[in-house]
Amino acid sequence: MSHTLHRRGTPENLENDFPMHALPARGFNHEGARPKLQKFLEIAHAHNPVNLGDVKLGNKYVTEYEELYEKLTISSTHAVLADKDDLTALLADVKAADLGMSLTISGLFARLFECCAQAGIQPHAVEHSLGVLGKTEKMPEEEIAQITTMCGHAMVAQGLVRRLVRKVKKGEMTPEAAGIELAKPCRCGIFNPARAAVLIDEYCALFTVTVK
Repeated sequence: MSHTLHRRGTPENLENDFPMHALPARGFNHEGARPKLQKFLEIAHAHNPVNLGDVKLGNKYVTEYEELYEKLTISSTHAVLADKDDLTALLADVKAADLGMSLTISGLFARLFECCAQAGIQPHAVEHSLGVLGKTEKMPEEEIAQITTMCGHAMVAQGLVRRLVRKVKKGEMTPEAAGIELAKPCRCGIFNPARAAVLIDEYCALFTVTVK
């Protein structure tokens, strides 16, 4: 089960959203995994990631890459890419490195299968979200949920999204800056600030605010 599985959105705005994590399995390949996870982080860093992170150290917007690399823990190493060509190149490099780590990537199936095929990789398994059940009326509206669900541990609050949307609407910050602010609470680093900026920009067009 992956915490990247429940991202909401449309085929269009999910087209360039590729969160992933490499992780060892206790009792199988956990011992001596740190250098291999560091190598994955190094590979990901070379392919224009919009986010990187370690669940215990934080993401690239709160922890510098050099510190992430040096202090990387033996848990789960995360990265987010926003371009299919970058993803294909990363997959090819990961395959060549032969790290022996499980790599889970989320995204639109057709796009992922295309990238895997070009990199010469056969996916081992496929997971599919069945959606959210229960009292869904308590969830935020779709425009907000598309942003908050990019943090699989629910660390990005809808109240923060709304506050930053208002600031963008008033011209107090750019959508790109808002995307980065929203990425910071997502400690493990699977939040996509580039996609968030696009979603915020689109959402701002739907309502008005009072500018004092």
